[in-house]
Amino acid sequence: MQYTRISWVIALTILVGASPLRTAAAQEFRATVTGRVTDQSAAAMPGVTIVVTNTETNETATAVTNAEGAYSLPFLRPSVYSLTAELDGFKRYTRESLQLQVGQTATVNISMEVGALTETVTVTADTIEASRADRGMVIDNKRVTEIPLNTRNPFMLSILSSGITFNGPAIYHRPFDNGAIADWSINGGWNRNNEFVLDGAPNNSVQGGNNIAYVPPVDAVQEFKIITNSYDAQHGRSAGGTISVSLKSGTNDFHGSIYEFYRRRWLDSNYDLFERRGEEKADHKLDQYGFQVDGPIVRNKTFFMFNYEGYKEKTPNPGFLSYPSQELRNGDFSDYRDDSGRLITVYDPTTGRFNEDGDWVRDPFPNNIIPQDRIHPMAEQFLDFYPFPNSEPNTGCGSYECNYFFAPNLATDTFYNFASKVEHVFSEKTKMFVRYAQNDREELRWTNGITEGPAQDGQLPLDRINYTGVWDWVRTMSPSLVVNLRSGLNQYIEAARSEPGFGYDATQLGFPSELVDELPFPMFPRTNISGFASLGRGGFGRETTTVYSFQPNLSWTKGRHNVRAGLDMRMTWYTRDSRGPGGIQLDFNDQFTREVWDDADDLSGSGFASFLLGIPTDGSIANDFFPDFRWNYYAPWIQDDWKLSDRLTLNFGLRWDFNSPVWEEENRMSYAFDPTVRNGVSDRLDHSRYPDDVFGGLRFIGQAGAPDKFPYSWDRNNVQPRVGFAYLLNDSTIMKGGYGLYYMNPTGVTFTTGYNITTPVLSSLDGGQTPNASLSNPFPDSVAQPPGSSLGPETNLGRGLGYSNPDFEIPKVHQFHIGVQRLLPWSATLELSYVGSRTRKLQTQWNGINEPSAEFRDACNPLLGGDVDNCRERVPNPFQWVSGFEGTTRYTADTLDQFALARPFPQFDGIEEFERNDGLVNYNSFQAVLNKRFSDGITINATYTFSRMTERWGWLDVQRMIPQEGYYWSDRPHRLTLSTVYELPIGRGRALLSTASGITEAVLGGWEVAGLFVYNSGRPWDVPDVYVDPNGEQTHINPAAINQDIDYGADVISAVTAPCTARYDDSGELIPRGPYNDAGCDEAWFISRPPFSTRVLPLRDWDVRRPPYRQVDVNFAKTFRFTEGLRMQFRAEVFNLLNIANYDEANYNGDLDSSLFGTIDKENVRQSNFPRQIQLGIKLLW
Repeated sequence: MQYTRISWVIALTILVGASPLRTAAAQEFRATVTGRVTDQSAAAMPGVTIVVTNTETNETATAVTNAEGAYSLPFLRPSVYSLTAELDGFKRYTRESLQLQVGQTATVNISMEVGALTETVTVTADTIEASRADRGMVIDNKRVTEIPLNTRNPFMLSILSSGITFNGPAIYHRPFDNGAIADWSINGGWNRNNEFVLDGAPNNSVQGGNNIAYVPPVDAVQEFKIITNSYDAQHGRSAGGTISVSLKSGTNDFHGSIYEFYRRRWLDSNYDLFERRGEEKADHKLDQYGFQVDGPIVRNKTFFMFNYEGYKEKTPNPGFLSYPSQELRNGDFSDYRDDSGRLITVYDPTTGRFNEDGDWVRDPFPNNIIPQDRIHPMAEQFLDFYPFPNSEPNTGCGSYECNYFFAPNLATDTFYNFASKVEHVFSEKTKMFVRYAQNDREELRWTNGITEGPAQDGQLPLDRINYTGVWDWVRTMSPSLVVNLRSGLNQYIEAARSEPGFGYDATQLGFPSELVDELPFPMFPRTNISGFASLGRGGFGRETTTVYSFQPNLSWTKGRHNVRAGLDMRMTWYTRDSRGPGGIQLDFNDQFTREVWDDADDLSGSGFASFLLGIPTDGSIANDFFPDFRWNYYAPWIQDDWKLSDRLTLNFGLRWDFNSPVWEEENRMSYAFDPTVRNGVSDRLDHSRYPDDVFGGLRFIGQAGAPDKFPYSWDRNNVQPRVGFAYLLNDSTIMKGGYGLYYMNPTGVTFTTGYNITTPVLSSLDGGQTPNASLSNPFPDSVAQPPGSSLGPETNLGRGLGYSNPDFEIPKVHQFHIGVQRLLPWSATLELSYVGSRTRKLQTQWNGINEPSAEFRDACNPLLGGDVDNCRERVPNPFQWVSGFEGTTRYTADTLDQFALARPFPQFDGIEEFERNDGLVNYNSFQAVLNKRFSDGITINATYTFSRMTERWGWLDVQRMIPQEGYYWSDRPHRLTLSTVYELPIGRGRALLSTASGITEAVLGGWEVAGLFVYNSGRPWDVPDVYVDPNGEQTHINPAAINQDIDYGADVISAVTAPCTARYDDSGELIPRGPYNDAGCDEAWFISRPPFSTRVLPLRDWDVRRPPYRQVDVNFAKTFRFTEGLRMQFRAEVFNLLNIANYDEANYNGDLDSSLFGTIDKENVRQSNFPRQIQLGIKLLW
């Protein structure tokens, strides 16, 4: 019989593995009880019957110890259990109040005493988890529901764990901020590359580079677990972190709640920015309401849970924008000044000429005023859509900047969310549950200060919709063998619409009907003028991720081995309907209105002047298609938890990931760049002008020389060993450690060059000396149509290219730790650990394939004795009027610069290779965790992390392939968290006044305080791309230039001692920039690089930190009991209790022309977090 059962299980597993339904790596969220039974002489006791009973549902599970005295009871839903052990001739052993948490393996070793079975030995002592080397944190229902949680998103409880850094914006913690709330780095893992799990099923989406999909309501959550180090082979497809949520299933008693959480303007403090400007508080409204109920459908058999939640909010999003004054609209730039008060001169593009030095220069407009007859009539049409300034410019802004205060700018969010779950117990051996949930969010948020008409910009609206379901079945085949099958479906939809501008007829602005009729869709033109806010949205899109998942697995106890095995599978569909900018997009900068055409002088030129003259400097019309991308994922795994002795457990695991490359359902993808293929355009070249053939071009999926399906090789070598140990030094102290290899989840999709195409504005035919395009018709040729793969290597002639590395390998993470955990009195534990990780073969990109040689570039660098004219000299264009180059400057320009012709593949612009494996990250940390489970009315959790995280990512010199090495962008050396829930020991059933009733109980009883404190030290400064000495030799900032004692509380936070900035002209001469003289500088400490030079500084500086993050949240709650089961709770939750204005997301000003260089000016920058907000809540609970 035993053989038959095992054969049936193996056959079922093979059948499921061969199924065409390919699904995702799911993680087991239920608990396991395991242990060993011995007699008083420590001899193993076979044949002992072990029964665990869920005290809330009366569900039972049974096992019988084997010859080694070992037993295992898997797939137990998180709850409180009792455990009994029985064998004739021995006293009955009972373990009461056994709390099992999400994903926990609880070790209960039993020592049986000789005696009658009617005698009972009862044990209630705390135990320490001794069967797994894993590290993590479980947050039980008490903390989930009582800790103050801004906007009630349970995933944000991850912030309480050690080794975790949250890198998303502090103002976007809401349950529908699916991208921001996915920004976690766990123990040095790559940001946003973690696995999110709901009831054991995958809960990730492709959008945003691995967003969270569905976020459940808080009241539906049973428990929450963050696994920061796992050496269990069931976990995978991440940078090493798993965040798992288990929903309630219902019990034999009806429980539930009805709730409303309420915020209004009168409960909020004012923004720091508003206070500094004397502005009143903005109107803020939030209502978050709903109900949750769970209980029996059939007692002891069928249970249910249902939660509905609604959310309506109006949130102020104030900010400073720049809009043209009436004087500028009239062409009057006579008072057009920078933040130092220096006049910026505007030059006439029609006056260009060569001066005596051979430079192409222009003459200024008389009196710095553009004549009225030179202002383009279409520019006047656009001006009707621009608001007028409503504020004086801020300190540190030019005379034309920061002059529009956009407030309150109320963003509106409407959201509903529901979750349902039903569990049925067929028998003691078989049970099943199903869960379905969905939510829907619509946001309206304006970003350009315009709230009416077609020129609005923002999320207008943004929709996010989730559908998720799971089916789970468990069958006990024998006392030592249990089988589990799980299948899931998850769909996440994100749609950014642009309703105000969609359908706009651009002929109303003066664009020719021939152009407008060719647009992929009608849209108000997206208009970007440097230094000013933009008009129009420019496009819209809809993305959908659908994940089908299935996971068969089994648990088998044999001797001292608890063996688990399974097969994780996923089929992912990702469709993208992206249409932007499918209308017209136009950009205007100062290129044609500055004095020297190729010298970006900070005191000449204006993008707005170019706009008034009707001279765009860039722009495009995108013609996209709608791809259907697919992935398959398979991962067989096996795990052996070997209890070598009562004190030592070894964990051995092996996982093998088969993560297919992405493919497009109709093979609409490019493959790779082939540098050796002779490009067919060679046959059409005039070889008297270009004697050589040209080589290089794209290959396409399904064509000769390319694979039939995948854009890169399938990496099938991703075997992941896992090993860990747990050693009990004594009954209260355990040492744990382990090593695990993980392969990450590559979320990027590949290239579809040829199937989408952009028609560019041909702004100049001589590299920028003279303008070519006009606002009247910036696209005189027809709008380009995607050729697909029909042109082969000739695709995108005259344009840039991107492609995926055909030899891409999935990045991997080596994860390890060693530490000790001590069981303390009062149900507390203390854990001290060293934790590290090494990420290798990280995804990078490289754009050096089509750059001229380093030697050629250096010959143009004036600091190396070169001459910029070696690269900028104009020579006859050999591609002019050659078919295939239509719509590009290579087709119409008479000349090209030497730099363009020196490219290895001159028929193309820049070429970039993605999905390279050049990057790495190193992480080392010390972590301390103090955790007290809820008992005696209090629970406490405190963590401290001291860490360092470094990277090799990006390039200092792409030609010589010199990598950039430095600190990871979210490196935070110190991180401290503290959370607690404390029931005051006063009132009925508590230590003081335990028999209180009536008024005494109503006033003094039922009080609770819960709090959360978080401190993160600041991120490293994103260093500007500058030289820090005149010769460009130093790779570290001069210590004299750095403020060694940054005052983060100052009105202007300064990282530098003075803005001593400079620039090089084309001859290599050092010229002070705007603030240099005013700051009394004697030498330049920050110098913009000369032309044709390379970066020397790392991207970030360890010695200079951005401001730290500090926040204290508190919940004061009072509960009134009407009956034993019915109670009402009133809550006052205070977020940011101390009203600290954090600026940790603000970077220091990097504008070398600004007197505020190297500073954060709190009059110009909005705080990163919300000011103090008070939320009132009421809950009726039963």
